[in-house]
Amino acid sequence: MKLKYILGMAIIGYLLLGTAVWAGTDDLLSLENKYIKVFINNSGEETGRFAVDVTGGDPARSDDDNKPLIYGHPKPWTSFTTLRIAGINYVFGKASNKRSGNGLAGGAIIEPPQIADDRLTMKCKYGAVEVEQLLDIARSPSTGALDTARIRYVIRNTGDASVEVGLRTLLDTMVGDNDGAPFRIGAKAVTTDYSVTDKESPDFWQAFDSLAKPAVIAQGTLKGGDVTTPDRLIFTNWGKAADNPWDIPIEAGADFTRLGEDELDSAVAMYWNPRILKPGEQSGITVYYGLGGITFATGKTFLGITAPAEVQYSINGTRSYTVMMYLEHRGEAKAENVKINLVLPKGLECSSGKTVITLPELIPGVTKQFSWEIKPNGLAQGDTSFQIKVGGEHLESNLVTRKIKIVGPPELSTAIDLPILKVMDNHWSPNPAELTVKIKNTGESATSDLKATLVCDSGLTLAAGERNEKYLLDLANKDETDVAWQVIPTGDVKTATFKVLLIGTGIKPVTVNGNWNIPPLATNLAFDSPDHWAVGQVVNLNLVAYNMQDACKFITNVRFDPNQLRLVYISRGTFLVEDEGLAGWSSGLIDNLKGTAENISGGRSKPFSGSEINLIRLNFIVIGSGNGTGKVELVEPKVLNSKEEQLLLTFDPLLYQIEEDKK
Repeated sequence: MKLKYILGMAIIGYLLLGTAVWAGTDDLLSLENKYIKVFINNSGEETGRFAVDVTGGDPARSDDDNKPLIYGHPKPWTSFTTLRIAGINYVFGKASNKRSGNGLAGGAIIEPPQIADDRLTMKCKYGAVEVEQLLDIARSPSTGALDTARIRYVIRNTGDASVEVGLRTLLDTMVGDNDGAPFRIGAKAVTTDYSVTDKESPDFWQAFDSLAKPAVIAQGTLKGGDVTTPDRLIFTNWGKAADNPWDIPIEAGADFTRLGEDELDSAVAMYWNPRILKPGEQSGITVYYGLGGITFATGKTFLGITAPAEVQYSINGTRSYTVMMYLEHRGEAKAENVKINLVLPKGLECSSGKTVITLPELIPGVTKQFSWEIKPNGLAQGDTSFQIKVGGEHLESNLVTRKIKIVGPPELSTAIDLPILKVMDNHWSPNPAELTVKIKNTGESATSDLKATLVCDSGLTLAAGERNEKYLLDLANKDETDVAWQVIPTGDVKTATFKVLLIGTGIKPVTVNGNWNIPPLATNLAFDSPDHWAVGQVVNLNLVAYNMQDACKFITNVRFDPNQLRLVYISRGTFLVEDEGLAGWSSGLIDNLKGTAENISGGRSKPFSGSEINLIRLNFIVIGSGNGTGKVELVEPKVLNSKEEQLLLTFDPLLYQIEEDKK
C-alpha cells in the first residue's frame, strides 16, 4: 500500500489505485482504504488508543458500510493495552482518568502518534523498556482482501539488566450497531464469560448478530502468518475487563451485560504471559482484527462456511487450518438423520474431526456450528475449492462451495556484500567495514519474525556498539531487504570466515557462509622512550611490536653509541610469556665497547596475533652526552610465523637528545 498523508485538517489523499488514504486532524490520525479505517487517538487524553471502522466493507453488500468494528467515537478510549513490567501494570500511551485502565501509570512518550512507513506509529518508554505500537492494514487470512487491522507491539529492553515483560490487549468489540453480539469460536457460540488457552484456540473467532443477514462479520485471527498466538483469550463484558487491567475474574454463566449496568457490551482480552527479555533483546506481538468472510448458500437449509483464503504448505511441518460451518434449518418440520459431508480436493486432508457428521435431529430455527481442521498434504498447490454437503429426512439438501488457494512455503535467497579491504598508511581501509547480506524471499508466501545473527568464526569481530542479532520482522514473497553489521578485521588470519544464520516463520533455518580476504599489515617495531635523557639516568626501552599476525619467533641485533650509553642487561617481553609459563629466550651477547647486542632471540609454542605486544626490554645507563644526540637501532630484525615465513617488518631508529649537565 502506497499512501499519501497531509496533516493539519481532515484531508484525504487517494492513491493511484484508489485503495488507501491517510487522514489527520488535531485529535485523530487515520489510515483507511475501501474496506476499513484504522484510527488513533492523538489528543491530550488517552493518547495512543485506537479503533477500527468499516468503510466500504464487503464489496457485495452495502449494509456493512460505515459501521464500527471497535468502539471509538468520537475518540478511541475504551480499548487499551496493559503492559506488565517486573510485576507492575502500566497502560500503553497516556494514562487515563476514565474507567478503561484508570489508575494505571502511562509511559514516557518518546515518539507521539505519527504516520511513518505506511503505518500509524507511537513509541513509549517505561524505564529501560521501550514499547512501539504499529497499526496498519493487512490482508485478511479469511477474505484475502486488505480489510484487517494489524496491531503490532515491539518491546525492547534497552537496559543492562534482564526484565520480565507481559502484555494484554483489550478490544472493545462492536459489530455494526450491536455492542453485545455473540462470539463464535470453533463449534461454540459464546454468549457468557469464556476463557481459551493457546492449546485450545482455533485459527480464528468471529462475531455477527444474524446468520441470515449479518450487518457486520468481525473476525479475530489467532494463528497463522505473522500473528502471535495469545497464551490466553478471555471473552467477557467490557466493564469487567476495563475495571481489571490484568487478571479478569471469570464467572460461569455471566452474560455480556456491562458490569454495574444493564446494557450488553462484549469485549475480548488477549494475553501474552510475562517473559524475560535480556539486555538488548526485543520481542514482537502481532494481532489481526477485521472483517471475516463467510460464503453462504441460501435456502430452507441455510449454510455458511468460512475458512482461510489461503493455506500454506510448509517444508518444516505443515500446520492445520480451521474450517467453520454455520447451519440453520428454516423448514417447518424437525429434520432427522442429518448428514454433513466435508468434501476436500486433492492437496488437502482432514487433520481433526470426521469428514462425515451425522445428527439424529435438527430443530427448525436453530443455528448450529461445526468446525474441522484441515491441512495441505503437498500433493497439489494452486487455486482449488472444497464443499460441504448437507441432507437428511425432512431437510432440503444443500451444499456450499468455498474457494481456497494452496500456496508453497517461503524461500530465501541471499548474497553477501563486503568491500575490498585495502592497506593505507599501514592501516586497513575501510575500518570498520560494512558487512551486508541481501535477502530475497523467492517463495510463494511471506515469512515473519525474521531474525539474522552474525557469527564471527575467525579473522573479524563486531565493531564497538554493534550487536550480532538483527530483527527484520516481515518479508513478503518477492520482497527484498538488506541487513548489515559494522565489522573490523582482527588480523590473525589471511582469510576471515563468518556465517549469518537466518530464522523466521515457515522457513528452515538458513546458514550463509562467507569469507573476507584480509591483506597483511606490516609489523611495525618501535622503541618507547622517556621524554628526558640525562647523564647518570637509567633508561628502560621496551621494543614494541604492532600488528603481529601468527608470530612465533624473533631474532635481532641492537646497535647503540657506546660513548653515550652502557647496556646493562636485556630482559624478555610479554611476547615470551605464555599460559604454560615462560617461553624460550636468549638475551644475546652484549658488547659495550662496540655498542652492540647480538643474537637476541625468543620463540613461543603458540602463535600470537594482536595489535600490540612487547618483545624485549633494554636497560641502559646514560654515561656521557657526547654531541648530545644519538640513536638506538635494530640490525637485521626478523619475525617468523608458524610456517617459518618472515613477516614484513618496518622499523624507525629511536632518536634521543641528552640534556646538558648544568652543574
